[in-house]
Order: sequence, then C-alpha cells, then structure tokens
Amino acid sequence: MEANPGEDWALQQQPRQRKVRRAHGDLTSWEHCFNDNCKEHRWEKVDAGYYPRQVGEKGELSKNDRREQRKTKAVRTRLEGEGSEKTMATLEGQISDLRSQLDRAAQIIMAKDNDLERLDKEKQKLQQAYNRCKQRMRQIGGMLWKEGV
Repeated sequence: MEANPGEDWALQQQPRQRKVRRAHGDLTSWEHCFNDNCKEHRWEKVDAGYYPRQVGEKGELSKNDRREQRKTKAVRTRLEGEGSEKTMATLEGQISDLRSQLDRAAQIIMAKDNDLERLDKEKQKLQQAYNRCKQRMRQIGGMLWKEGV
C-alpha cells in the first residue's frame, strides 16, 4: 500500500480575530449621544439641562431629571462669608430630629408587625373552623346518602 503524500493535508484556517469593541463613552461625547436613556451620559445631560437632538435642537428633560437637576444644584458648600453657616447646635438639633423620626418609624414597623402576627393567628383559627365545617358537612352528606334521601 503506497501512501499518497499530501492526501491528509488540508488548509488550516485561523480563528477569526474579533475587533475589540470600544466603549460607547469612548466613541461618543454626551453632546453627540442622542439616546435619552443612555446611562453613561445621563448625568452630563441632566447637568446641562437638556437632551441633545440630531437636528440641532435641545430636547426637554423629563420631570424626574429636572427634579434631580434641582437637587444637585441645591447641594453645594457655601463659600467663606457667603450667608449663614450651620452651627454645631443646629446640626445637633437636626441629628436629634432625624433620630426621633427613625424611632417613630421603628415603632410603626413594630406595630405593623404585631398586626400581621395577630392577623395570621386569626387566619389560622378561621382555617381550622372552615376545615371542621367541611368535615361535618361531608359527614352529614354521607349520612343522607346512606339513608337515600
């Protein structure tokens, strides 16, 4: 048996190399991102106060985004000598108010938890009464069936 040289030879293909995808933020700036739901550029658009449009106009922010924009603009530190500064007593008062609100919330949660436990117990009692009634009705039905009523 003579071997044919090259009979088992086949061109071996190299696996295709995929191009490395660049991130959306690397390819597009927020001013050229026309997707209003883009998570990468959302805050830049909210800070600017509009969504860019392809035709050159500015799209309105949603109500939620306008609210967030107002919050971020409202939160800033005051410069020295710029209006009143919060004193330690004011901050302590605010902290105690927050603690009292937390205490009240904890009391409400405990009360709701107790209500749920009470309702669970009542549900169990009603379920037991229902099962007893169902069993008794089956007994009565069985007795009536035997009597041929």
